[in-house]
Amino acid sequence: MNKTFDVAPTAAAWTKGWTLTRDKASPVSQPYGYKIDLGVPERLERHVMVDYDADVLRALTDSLHTPGTWLKVCAHPEQVAPLLHESWQVQAPEYLMAVALDNAAAVAPDGYQLSMSTSDAVSDAELRDADGELAARGRVAHSDGVATFDQIITEPAHQRKGLGRVIMATLANASIAHKANVGVLVATEQGRALYQAIGWTLVSPVTAAVIA
Repeated sequence: MNKTFDVAPTAAAWTKGWTLTRDKASPVSQPYGYKIDLGVPERLERHVMVDYDADVLRALTDSLHTPGTWLKVCAHPEQVAPLLHESWQVQAPEYLMAVALDNAAAVAPDGYQLSMSTSDAVSDAELRDADGELAARGRVAHSDGVATFDQIITEPAHQRKGLGRVIMATLANASIAHKANVGVLVATEQGRALYQAIGWTLVSPVTAAVIA
């Protein structure tokens, strides 16, 4: 039986971990959740609503007009989109997911070399082919017993070979070694299928939007 996870604390843990994996400023608590300063014009700041409230969301989005402002809300697009003014552009669906971590076999398939490195609270895993070309990679941040997985990518020429599973297992094992017992991430539609297949639980849909 899958473990259940509450939306707000899971989203809060992901938000903190995401800033570590992306080397961004720590999130600042707000009545709706968190604000993150991103620091570049096309990605100026991000607002994360961890506990959906229509009135609070409407007030928040009405107050934001600067291009490069991003929003992530733990709710269905049908709940979020009607509350956004015309400058907001809703992005592809995303999914907040979590798992109780457990050690797993992490063996590179024939023809691939697995490597891992850790710096402070962040670990990186890579798989390269026999020519040294990057085939798959991923990153995880460890904080307060939670591991935030991010940037899990398998290059198109190497997909459908189980490389994503090897990367996830490698990062999970590293996280357990750093005393993490829960993993969190935000997945794309394509990524959700991989994570559910290896035991991750869907916690909440996530609606992303940006003022372009």
